[in-house]
Amino acid sequence: MKFSVISAVFRAESTIAACVRSVTEQKHADFEQILIDNCSPDRTLETALAVNPSLRIVSEPDRGIYDAMNKGAALASGEILSWLNADDRYLPGTFEAVEHYFTDHPETELLHGNILVEQRILRPPAGPAFFGGFRVYHPAVFLRREAWERCGPFDLAFPICADLDFFLRAGRCGIRFRHLDRALTRFALGGVSTRRRKQTAGEIRKILIRNGRSALFADSWYAAMRLRALCAEGKRRLLR
Repeated sequence: MKFSVISAVFRAESTIAACVRSVTEQKHADFEQILIDNCSPDRTLETALAVNPSLRIVSEPDRGIYDAMNKGAALASGEILSWLNADDRYLPGTFEAVEHYFTDHPETELLHGNILVEQRILRPPAGPAFFGGFRVYHPAVFLRREAWERCGPFDLAFPICADLDFFLRAGRCGIRFRHLDRALTRFALGGVSTRRRKQTAGEIRKILIRNGRSALFADSWYAAMRLRALCAEGKRRLLR
C-alpha cells in the first residue's frame, strides 16, 4: 500500500524539516512526499531536500493552499492520499496503524484520526457540530485514491474551508468514513481559519447550505461562530 503525502508550502523554512522528517521516519517502505511550493523566497526547499533528497517538488505560483493540494493530488501515484501541512507532523507509527486499518477494513474509503494540539488530544466533535459525521481534521485524514477521483477536487471558491466542503460532499457521495481513535498528527495552531474568523464563519455558512443543511441551521452556526470570535477578541483586549 503506497502512501502519497501532499504538503503545500510557502516560507516554511523553520518548520519543513520536522514535517518531512515525520514522514521519512515512518516505518513504511512505500511512500512519497510531494511538496507544492508557492515560490518560497527563503530556504524552504533546500531545508526539505536536506532531510529527504527524494522529495517530489513543484515550485510555481498557485491560487492558495487548496490549489496546491489539488496539484499534489493530481501528481500523486499512491493508493492512499493524505495532506500534511508544512508546520504539522505525523506521529510515530501513523502509517503502520493506517495501513493495518485499511487492510482489516477494506470497505473503508476515508480514514480519519485524532490530532495532538500542544499536549491535548482532540477528537472530532460530537453531536450537531460533527455535521453528520463528516467534520473531520484534514491533517489526520487518509483517503483512497478512488474516493478522491469520485468526489474531488477541493473547490477554490472556499479559500479557507474547502476541506470541509469536500468532506461534506464526500459524505453525500456515499464515501465510507471511519474513525481511528488514535492521535495521528501533531497539529500547529495559528492557521488562517483562526486569523480570519469572520471570513471563516461566512464560508462555513455557505458550505452548510450548499451541502443540504437548512438555512436556519447554517445561520445559527454562523451566529455562534461570530459570537465566539467577538468573545475571544474581547478577552484579548482585556489582557493587553
